[in-house]
Amino acid sequence: MVEDLPTGYYLENFNFLLDFVSQNYTDVLSEPELAYRNKFLKLSLDAQRLYVRLAGRRGPLFRVDKLVYDEIDCIPAAATELTLAGLLNSPAESEIQDFLSLIVKQELIDLFEGTDKKLSRTELDKFVQDTYTSEQVTERLPFQIVEPLGKDYLQVYKLLFFGNLHQDFTTFVLRDLGISPYENYVMDSSARYFDERSVVDGVLQSYALREASRLILEEADEELLAEFYIRELQPIKVNEVRLLRRYSRIFNTVARQFERYGRDVEALDLYEKSSESPARERRSRIHEKLGDTGRAIEICREMHALPLDEAESEFAVKFSTRLSRRHKLMTDWMPQLLKEDFELRQISVDKDPENSVEMSACRWFVEQGEDARYVENGLLSGLFGLYFWGIIFAPVKGAFFNPFQRGPADLFSPEFKITRQSLIEAHLKEMTLGSTLVDTVNRNFSDKLNMANHFVNWRWLDQELLDLSLERIPVAHLKAIFERILRDTRNNRSGFPDLIVFPNEGGYCLSEIKGPGDKLQDNQRRWFRLFAENDIPANIVNVIWQ
Repeated sequence: MVEDLPTGYYLENFNFLLDFVSQNYTDVLSEPELAYRNKFLKLSLDAQRLYVRLAGRRGPLFRVDKLVYDEIDCIPAAATELTLAGLLNSPAESEIQDFLSLIVKQELIDLFEGTDKKLSRTELDKFVQDTYTSEQVTERLPFQIVEPLGKDYLQVYKLLFFGNLHQDFTTFVLRDLGISPYENYVMDSSARYFDERSVVDGVLQSYALREASRLILEEADEELLAEFYIRELQPIKVNEVRLLRRYSRIFNTVARQFERYGRDVEALDLYEKSSESPARERRSRIHEKLGDTGRAIEICREMHALPLDEAESEFAVKFSTRLSRRHKLMTDWMPQLLKEDFELRQISVDKDPENSVEMSACRWFVEQGEDARYVENGLLSGLFGLYFWGIIFAPVKGAFFNPFQRGPADLFSPEFKITRQSLIEAHLKEMTLGSTLVDTVNRNFSDKLNMANHFVNWRWLDQELLDLSLERIPVAHLKAIFERILRDTRNNRSGFPDLIVFPNEGGYCLSEIKGPGDKLQDNQRRWFRLFAENDIPANIVNVIWQ
């Protein structure tokens, strides 16, 4: 818990982040951003602690008289120092509701004429908002309201440190508490996630654009979306790969909504700007809808020749075949549809409203005398992460740029396999040599327990399950599974069957549990095709409620 952390731990972490970024990104930071750090360093210890406390809270406004931090000797004095330094502000004007959220009901009644204790809190708030301006509200308050300044600068520092904006100082705390320890990998001193300020600004803009698009989509207003499209998405030119991926996800989301409105012109424009799936799939479908079947099939051909992932390749085959048959077209390109012949099993299970269908099926197998475990994606993905731990965290140039990474920067890109090709091939070859697989998995399970790794979810793993799995699952089967994960590390780390069943007579079976009306998802189908191709025992268990 936080109480177990040393006094001022948060300030130490804050300074570490500022120092790290300042040392590695001096040429990327603007003058005001550099001045922000220098201004902070000149503060007293109390003022620094108060600023970090406030900057880490939601706010945006705070009552000074309600702030209690035992490690800060005099909070009002610290607030005054921050105000003089330009890092704290006492806003005279803000949204009235922000002020009101800090005032309890009785205070409202005492401070503002015309209020009535018989009114509800909602009615009181409305009365004050209708009667008083923001300035008049603040004039009547017997306490100081403040807001921390410089948060935009701090956001830049966090982006440069983490490489994203979804991580924050909580990451430090989890590490310090031992909840999420990170691998002690080698950070290349020359490795930076950002080399140019333009990319930093582009990423910040992409976050802002994503949030703006989310709010617009929540409105579910066609005309507002059209205005947003013209105002914010025309024109946009992105050359940097990482930026293009970020913008592509926004384009895809907005384009899909335009499709729902029947506005194919706008949808096509956005999909054509996108480099991410399912942009090409949607383009092909729209062209077919508009009567341009030839162009729809041509896009499928392009997808099949150079697919971004297996989903694209599969769609290209299925959709082009369907179009050719529907429109009686003869082409020189006609891939064969993949045949599927998966083993099916049906079981009757007592319905238990307190348990999922997967857990109910697992219990059924146990009642039949078989050893069944509900593992979902945890087991096979975890075995991959444990066996390839050394390669995932190998000292590759540019892979690691801060101490809080669950894997290298390129883990979910094609570059991961390309850059480490020789290491991966050697590691796969070693799997077939004696006890290498068992020894490596067990050693890493013991040595790396609870360390952060994108592929390892520790709550799904225990030594007994690992021992039994490594004993029952042939190395050749695991090798085939690992090779498929490596082909697409982002998408192929999920979709595994729900259960692993260890029959009394030996061996194992991977079982995907489906309740009434439930069907295989596409990524699950792909795994079952691999299982079939490699004689990996797997079945689909259809549950019938008794």
